[in-house]
Amino acid sequence: MRAAECDVHPFFKPTMNIKEMREKIRRTKDGIKPQIVQCMGDNKHEMVVSVREQLWSGIDGRGAPLSPSYSQDPYFRDPRAGFFDEDADHWVSCFMHPERYIAWKQRITPPSASQRLGLPARSSDTPNLFIVGTFHGSIDSKATPQGVEIFTFGWDEGPAVERKYGSQIFGLAEPSVGHFNEHFLWPWLRQWYSRV
Repeated sequence: MRAAECDVHPFFKPTMNIKEMREKIRRTKDGIKPQIVQCMGDNKHEMVVSVREQLWSGIDGRGAPLSPSYSQDPYFRDPRAGFFDEDADHWVSCFMHPERYIAWKQRITPPSASQRLGLPARSSDTPNLFIVGTFHGSIDSKATPQGVEIFTFGWDEGPAVERKYGSQIFGLAEPSVGHFNEHFLWPWLRQWYSRV
């Protein structure tokens, strides 16, 4: 193999001496965490989009199905449980009958695979925390010194939803992390490395 055919990592220039390589490694070590945090902050809305898609697919930030499921939800043991069916124009009691709610949810938000993250459709017994989009629309984010915080804001019932399903609903599951890394973080870092 001729010298010109050797692959050299783009991080290092073939003409670098040891001292130059050591300095570039030091600059990279010192600068990579702030770059990751900046990338996350600049692209925080993309994380919110991923969280919404996870919830639509019925999973939390750990990749686990949202719990409680409809059939396990204590709400349906409350005599006040039910929903207003706009098509039928009347209140439907779900007291001791979560299957009525499941059938209604199947009609208004049928399970479907996600487009962006490639998540499978949720089961019909798994919540997606979406009726008209109020909760999903309340999901917001802010940059922090450690990265990004995702939370509910602007809807009075948002904190109750978080208490019921856990703060992990605002985390990024593995498919979301992979999507963010592939489409945002790695391109960001490649561009940054070229300037170090």
